[in-house]
Amino acid sequence: MKTLLTVLICAAALGASAIHIGYLMPSGGQRGRTVELLVGGQQFWGLSGALVSGGGVTVESVESVRGFPYPPWKQRQYLKKWLDGIERGCNEKPPLPDDTEGWVTHYYWERLDDLTELERELTLRFLYVPRNPLQMSPAIASTAIVRLRIAPDAKPGEREFRLIGNGRISNPLRFFVDTLPECREPFFPLPPKKPEPGLFAVPGVLNGQIMPGETDSYQFSAKKGEAITFTMSARYLMPFIGDGVPGHFQAVLEVVNAKGKTLAFADDRYFDPDPVLCFRAPADGEYRLLVRDALYRGREDFVYRIRAVRGAPDPCVMDPPPVFPGVKTVRSDSLKKNIPVVRPVMIRGVLAPGAKDDYRFDAEKGERIILEIFARRLKSPLDSLLQVLDGRGNVVAVNDDCERLKAGLILHGAADSCLDFTAPADGSYTVRVSDTTGLGGPDYGYYLRIDRARPRFTVYSVPSALEVPMIGAEALTLVVERQDGFTGEIALKLKNAGDYELIGIRSIPANCDRAFVTLKTKPNRKVEPRSLKMEASGGSFHTDVIPGDEAMQAFAYTHIVPAERMLATKRWKYGGAEKFTWASKNPVAKFVPPPAGKVSGEARALLKLTLNVNPWRFPADAEASLEIVDPPDWIKVVPDEASSVKPGRIVSPKNRRNMKPYPLTLTLARGQSGKGKSVNQLFKAVYKYNSRPDKEGKIRRITSEIVLPAVRLEGGSF
Repeated sequence: MKTLLTVLICAAALGASAIHIGYLMPSGGQRGRTVELLVGGQQFWGLSGALVSGGGVTVESVESVRGFPYPPWKQRQYLKKWLDGIERGCNEKPPLPDDTEGWVTHYYWERLDDLTELERELTLRFLYVPRNPLQMSPAIASTAIVRLRIAPDAKPGEREFRLIGNGRISNPLRFFVDTLPECREPFFPLPPKKPEPGLFAVPGVLNGQIMPGETDSYQFSAKKGEAITFTMSARYLMPFIGDGVPGHFQAVLEVVNAKGKTLAFADDRYFDPDPVLCFRAPADGEYRLLVRDALYRGREDFVYRIRAVRGAPDPCVMDPPPVFPGVKTVRSDSLKKNIPVVRPVMIRGVLAPGAKDDYRFDAEKGERIILEIFARRLKSPLDSLLQVLDGRGNVVAVNDDCERLKAGLILHGAADSCLDFTAPADGSYTVRVSDTTGLGGPDYGYYLRIDRARPRFTVYSVPSALEVPMIGAEALTLVVERQDGFTGEIALKLKNAGDYELIGIRSIPANCDRAFVTLKTKPNRKVEPRSLKMEASGGSFHTDVIPGDEAMQAFAYTHIVPAERMLATKRWKYGGAEKFTWASKNPVAKFVPPPAGKVSGEARALLKLTLNVNPWRFPADAEASLEIVDPPDWIKVVPDEASSVKPGRIVSPKNRRNMKPYPLTLTLARGQSGKGKSVNQLFKAVYKYNSRPDKEGKIRRITSEIVLPAVRLEGGSF
């Protein structure tokens, strides 16, 4: 089975022009205010707007900032001279020198006296801060400035922010609407001045970003005995950074007095890398909050948001557990000691330091019982250990970590133990819950499920934004986490789809945890982004598919970051897509058994797929080929000259009534390891043709790779 990384790289290659956002600065704003965002990412060409979920936020403008060219030394000195004059209060543009040969232009440099504070900062950083190529990332090389107006009655809370343009939708990043005053870190000053500490009043929200080796400083006042809690969002804003170790901004908070003595320090909260710092002032006075990376790294996407309020921090609040029909939730302290629990049940407990919580249950020989902990996945610090003891106190089953799909923001979701236990004999058993580190306390809550097996699944779709071609198909990756032994096929259905529909195969094969499906849309003018929902069902269980986006952590680990919604938009994407259709409308293709007694060599199981080429619309100078996209290792392509068509092969006759579709065929062979396996497979038509002559009469050779409707390949049982 291919790794998730391989599948997602394949999908990314098919849509390499997608807009990607790498950071927002600031990542929120106060309601009733207008906020100017600096957005970093890539593929920012053709931006036309932005989307903010939740209502109450209006996008006033979106400006893509052109990259700064490197000016020659004399021009750089001229720009600095003008900036020095502006700093002294003289906005007049200095006279140009006689020799300006080789000077380059940028629209900011023509109006240095009329830049906004943010535009001025971008200019100053480019002219005065040396560039280190090792710290530059293509993923955040593009820049845009977005102005948002937040309504006074906008609902406070977390939103999704996306950029849109040219039929493309970006990945989402978190944006917050708050009731507290917002403070931005001081803008970059004109050298040789140095940044001064930011001043803020509690309560308030601080927004900033950490550059290489930088420590941000904020000054605030506090009275003796006053408690102030600083809650930081850093990794939560950008949870996975692909080209850095440990793969996220490892933030540190520190409070110092006027003499620089450290009075309070925090670099995390339990397993969460985002720190929460509670500071109690020892005396009336001025204090400074310092913000930095634990390793003194930094980059534009090391963005943070700190909420400062009076009082002690709130206790950890667990998310609610999943709901199982007929399963009652009870508190552990309501259960009577030495009395077996009645199944099915969900027990709500809190583990004391060094404690072990025991629960008795009766079982018959051969009875299958699921024992599952929900703790770390619900934001509890508990690192559980589950043990089952028989009536004599012997351990008959144990589980520490239960490997799970890397989806969501919790790095160690496998910390929640799970046992699929079959009773070896009739009798009474004890399930024991403990923490592997021996820790505990009021925050160490958990839910213990004691239940029968309930075969079910969770399905994620990647990416969360689809650019569906007006003609052709768009690939969507589905990733399945199967639970309690579910192995069956999973049917898929689009809801609230409008002009969009699934084309080709519409299900995930049995025993498969990753699959492609494809979508198509109607070619019309309804190009506004549309929210789609997909339902997955298998047996008696059904659930909504969770949209998400893939992200890489520290060069190695690939995670799915869930999104609030799946969005689709229409786009003219593939040149020549109307020329190709599958010869068969059946989206399932089966390998043919080899002749009796022969299972290897040229007699192996084969499968031939046929793609029709429309001869009426195929130019004489064009060529095409049918290709498979990243097949599993049990499928090989058999060389076949009929899989491509060379220029001049299809000639349009005068009598078009006698024309037939030209077949492109692709022959596949199944290895013995493919016995009993099925896969939703992607194919593409590679179409090459000549462009129209440009103004100079030049003709370019254009290549269009057209995604075809997904096909189910079944290896068979032979």
